Amino acid sequence: MTKNKFMMAISALMTSLLIFAGLSFVYKTTTFPASPTPTEASDTQTTASHSPIISPPFQKALDYAQQNLNHTGKLIKKSDGYVYLKVDDAYISKLFPMLELKKEGFREIDNSRSKESPGAHISVFYSDEHVKPQEMGDNFPFKLKQIKIATTAKNMSYVVLEVESPELENLRKKYGHSAKLHGHDFHISIGKKMVRWNYKNH
Repeated sequence: MTKNKFMMAISALMTSLLIFAGLSFVYKTTTFPASPTPTEASDTQTTASHSPIISPPFQKALDYAQQNLNHTGKLIKKSDGYVYLKVDDAYISKLFPMLELKKEGFREIDNSRSKESPGAHISVFYSDEHVKPQEMGDNFPFKLKQIKIATTAKNMSYVVLEVESPELENLRKKYGHSAKLHGHDFHISIGKKMVRWNYKNH
């Protein structure tokens, strides 16, 4: 009987030690960042594969603009209240041919339809924002970011050069508006095309 009690005590002790060891292992392993599961690793690879890929023509055009074009513009207001930063028209005339998008159906932005057509420009305030900046005629700097294609809800695709300008953001905030126009990056439109949807596939 004494032997049986002794064996039972030993067994209980061993069980307690195993439980304690198991808890300690769980605690130690959860204090370190877990290695990605196969699914997480796959998701990471998928995300990486969707990173923006800059085509050689786009990079060539961006490099040209960085090295050869002026990175400042003059603030101008049209008669309808639309305010924009007038920039060098070479942002359209020089860059569009470099992008090699004519074969894809894009055409160069044409702003010569009226005397007030802005040419190459960066939108700053839309007319419905009813802003009359005191800074009209002042120059504002900007930095070039990237060239990309964006499709609008009106079935139009635009090739744009995105820029950043803390000075323009501060100007918008000064007159009580968000830093960016409709939440989008400032940009220079270079080309456009009509998107023709194939409804049979939708």
